[in-house]
Amino acid sequence: MVNRIFTYLKNDIMFTVSMSLAVITSFFVVPDFGAVNWHTIFSLTTMMIWVSLLENAGVLHAVSVWLVSRSHHTRALMTSVTLLSFFGAMLLSNDIAILTLMPIYLRLASELSNQLKIIGSTLIIMAANSGAILFPFGKSQNLYLFGHYGVSVGEFFKWSGALTVASLILMFIITRFIKSTPLSINLQPAEHIESRSLTFLIITGIILIVTIFGWLPFNIVVPIMLIIFFIYNHKIFKMVDYGLLTTFFFFFVATNNLANIHIVQDLVSSLFDTPSHVLFGSFLLSQVISNVPSTILISTFTEHAHELFLGTNIGGLGTMIASMANLIGYRVYRQIEPDSSAAFLRLFMVLNFVMAVVLLVLFGI
Repeated sequence: MVNRIFTYLKNDIMFTVSMSLAVITSFFVVPDFGAVNWHTIFSLTTMMIWVSLLENAGVLHAVSVWLVSRSHHTRALMTSVTLLSFFGAMLLSNDIAILTLMPIYLRLASELSNQLKIIGSTLIIMAANSGAILFPFGKSQNLYLFGHYGVSVGEFFKWSGALTVASLILMFIITRFIKSTPLSINLQPAEHIESRSLTFLIITGIILIVTIFGWLPFNIVVPIMLIIFFIYNHKIFKMVDYGLLTTFFFFFVATNNLANIHIVQDLVSSLFDTPSHVLFGSFLLSQVISNVPSTILISTFTEHAHELFLGTNIGGLGTMIASMANLIGYRVYRQIEPDSSAAFLRLFMVLNFVMAVVLLVLFGI
């Protein structure tokens, strides 16, 4: 039992780091579990279950067949999944877009080379982080900034529109470097999907998305949906990534602890005192503690909302820990393709930092 625990902690670095931060910082301040963003945790839980139901019903395979039939070479395939992730994240948020699309692509890519699996998965995560910038509800930190600073809708779109367009152009340029190698994939024909199952998934999916957006009472609808899912197929709960959910919990606790440590408060207030310091500082801090906690921490000490918006959104590009969406994507990839997860990390870091540097130059001058 002890060996299994140590093996898990060794293999899941993000879980270990988040738990260590939460424990260490709790020695300095009393942890406030009320600061945990349960909305995010339960949103992820319900979406994990819903996506698993999609897979069991054969919907993911059907989407894979449809996608391949319209992509006659590798560049077209990569462009398709990139654009699908980019625009899907505008409505679904970056976390949910990755959680939904990554399993589809990796099952589709089972007959492709490891290199194409890695490139496609990296592009999906980068595109989701980029497309989700446009609307406030696309990213947790943007929704927080929108409310915390009382930003008007028009002002927010001035900020997000330029960054979204620039990101889309860069993503398209990246896909141009992929060779147009003809595709030859022999996927099994999509099985017939029962209309009853499809109707159930469509209705529950719409209800979940509308609830996550805040148009239905979250505290009422989500528990009801979990009960419905359990009655529909209780075995599907075994497919939930409870390790990832616990990682989120620990990060929320650690971030709140840091924000209440006086020496951290003094350091942050002295470092983030000018617009350029907020822009570049929030980018760098995001690489270490993720962009959502960076936003919450820095916003307490600065009025430079625009620069904080730019720094934390660009800051989602970079290390695996820079964005919770990156973490979700990595966990999905490692579960399906564990043998090439190290190579995935290397390419992910290179492409992310190249794109981040370009955006920092464009918006930091």
